[in-house]
Amino acid sequence: MRVSAVDGAGKGEPPRRSRRRSRFIATLVTVGVVAVVFLAIFIPLQLTSTNSFCTSCHAMDAAKASWQRSAHAKVSCVKCHIPPGFSNAFKWRSHEWLNIWASWLNVKQTTMKQSPPTNANCLSCHDISHIAIQQGTIRMPHELHVNLRGLNCIDCHDQISHAAASQSAIVSMTVCTMCHNKTGPAPSDCAFCHVTPPPKNVHPPDYIKTHGLRALENQSECLRCHHDKAAFCDACHARPTPAHFSDTWRYTHGKAAVADRLGCLGCHNEQTFCMQCHRVSHPADWVQTHGPVAAQSGGSCLVCHPSTMCIACHSRQTPPITTGSAP
Repeated sequence: MRVSAVDGAGKGEPPRRSRRRSRFIATLVTVGVVAVVFLAIFIPLQLTSTNSFCTSCHAMDAAKASWQRSAHAKVSCVKCHIPPGFSNAFKWRSHEWLNIWASWLNVKQTTMKQSPPTNANCLSCHDISHIAIQQGTIRMPHELHVNLRGLNCIDCHDQISHAAASQSAIVSMTVCTMCHNKTGPAPSDCAFCHVTPPPKNVHPPDYIKTHGLRALENQSECLRCHHDKAAFCDACHARPTPAHFSDTWRYTHGKAAVADRLGCLGCHNEQTFCMQCHRVSHPADWVQTHGPVAAQSGGSCLVCHPSTMCIACHSRQTPPITTGSAP
């Protein structure tokens, strides 16, 4: 007859059943630990693969809005901003995984400098060998520029995914003129790239007056031709003529305006700016009748007329009218 082993108090379980229970508990603990570790790693890794993770910070609101308007709105952030390859993906995801836990645990997060999209990112979707050399009226061999000139795609297509609401994603000539200029290594003749040269009357007749609003709407379009903002735009807008700073400019600007009316209207609107003063109309007998009005408020006269004008006229009167006398 087989007798089960019991402890000294007569209580206990068979050794085999006890070992089974211990193995079962150990298995449950192991599975639980593995599940926790798996979820702790898997969930953050899944989060870092989503666009919502990249755009979750308020600092990314502008980038998110511009991306949603762009031609790449259906392309994920990591597709462009993480260089291809397992090591790059592992490095970035590991860093963000630690930051996710740092955020949950309320400890300081670390930053990681991200480089702009590389050619490898762009070429993972765009086959450069199949891009036509001529696009519209522009001749541009992409493969030659990338392979021989060492250019990055975003050197030209810098606004392709994150252009501001007032900007255009169209390629600017700013980068082109780094080489295509009179002293650079590439030809500077317009016909070298432009199959059809831009028309000479590309600007409307009133462009001097209206170019400011057009530039505010889309500055990059202006910089396609006027590629150097500092040398071209700021030459006028940052440095008004020296006469503007003289004490007598309000009284002497008339001759300058007659000589170069459009030059004035490039900055000043005639109806809203000039007519503030020039709409004043004196009656025909104003020379004889202006005295009492000037006596009440001589300062209002000096808005348009210099005091030297009054003195020059009043000194010719008989007897001369001196300073402090009523005109």
